[in-house]
Amino acid sequence: MYEIGDCDGLGISAGVSSEFARLMLAESDVHMEETNARAEYLGEQLTHFMQRFSEQAEVACALGSMAFKPYVSGGKILVDMVRADRYAPTTFDANGNVTAAVFLARKTIGKAYYTRLESHRWDAASRQYTVENQAFRSLGADYLGTPCDLGEVEGWEQLQPVQTIANVAAPLFAVFRVPTFNRVDMDSAVGVSVYANAVGLIRQADAQWNRIMWEYDASEMAVDASVDLFDFTAADSKAEKRLTLPKGKKRLFRKYDFGENADITKMMQVYAPAIRDNSLFNGLNHILQRVEFNVGLAYGTLSEPQDVEKTAEEIRTSKQRSYVHVSALQKALENALRQLLDAMNVYATLYQLAPQGDCTLACNWGDSVLEDTDKEFQRRLQMCSARMLKPEYLVSYAMGCTVEDAAEYIPEQQDDGGLFGGGGF
Repeated sequence: MYEIGDCDGLGISAGVSSEFARLMLAESDVHMEETNARAEYLGEQLTHFMQRFSEQAEVACALGSMAFKPYVSGGKILVDMVRADRYAPTTFDANGNVTAAVFLARKTIGKAYYTRLESHRWDAASRQYTVENQAFRSLGADYLGTPCDLGEVEGWEQLQPVQTIANVAAPLFAVFRVPTFNRVDMDSAVGVSVYANAVGLIRQADAQWNRIMWEYDASEMAVDASVDLFDFTAADSKAEKRLTLPKGKKRLFRKYDFGENADITKMMQVYAPAIRDNSLFNGLNHILQRVEFNVGLAYGTLSEPQDVEKTAEEIRTSKQRSYVHVSALQKALENALRQLLDAMNVYATLYQLAPQGDCTLACNWGDSVLEDTDKEFQRRLQMCSARMLKPEYLVSYAMGCTVEDAAEYIPEQQDDGGLFGGGGF
């Protein structure tokens, strides 16, 4: 049987992180505005990065931040996505942006642990960028150990202990930070998890779930019966006699020794108490709604949707709260992507990976968090059928293209009328 705390929790923290990551990237369209050689090259690198980041976005939301550190390998610009527990920001500017940080990398060779600390520092006054690499060797995973040469570790032998780059306009890394106020350390610019404001409520929800599991286990039907009502069998003459239960019913019967003078009416009783699951689930649902409110998710994301949003205004208010939080995440990610693109552009010039050219990042995040796209399409379709909206605007909305391109999708007008038929505007 379950005791409070015995069974697994609901995984709410992971669910909240996953949902915010999904909403943040669900309709993302990140591309370069220009079509020159430099823009096309960086656009390919950025597209590859976004494909990989979509798998790590949940981690960034859960830990509060993630650093993007580009590097050159084989003529391509790859990006290290460094978790919040694998780097330490050391300097911030007046706007709270990270201008210096130490990144940690670790490898295990045999029984030895090798740790590399990669320090990045940008001096705004001199526009000089400095990268330092230090390696350490230890026999335990919990401490750095003693300094060692970078050449002792495969893959680190090509790294320079100190490298400087002149005339750099910004740090050559970017940091995506969850735009939530840090209530843990109000003087810190370090990001916090998307569920940081609901940690206590999440614990309460897990405890309530344990109570529900205990209720189901404790109220499981059973038959309390005297041992005298069961057959005894023995595998051989020397074996002890054992109780024989009906096949597949070992979980149903619970055996007791009532003694020789037991009341016959008490020798077999059915244990089947009523289950109080409705009240317990109602309590859990209210806790989940408080979690949704505290983290900024719409009601019904975690809780039962039929129990909330009774009016159109409540629906809009709930979705508006989610829209505001997701939009803030998207804005923070867009800012980090622009910093990453600037760093990649520096490397493309430094290593002569592509010809010079303008590079401007374009980000389209969509608005399905607030807007029900199916309902909106039906509304525009009705307007188009009533000749209140030109067909090319409906096609532009449905296909995600410009009005001019949408006109190419529309069939030529026919004499039989209809939505795209004669009698147009």
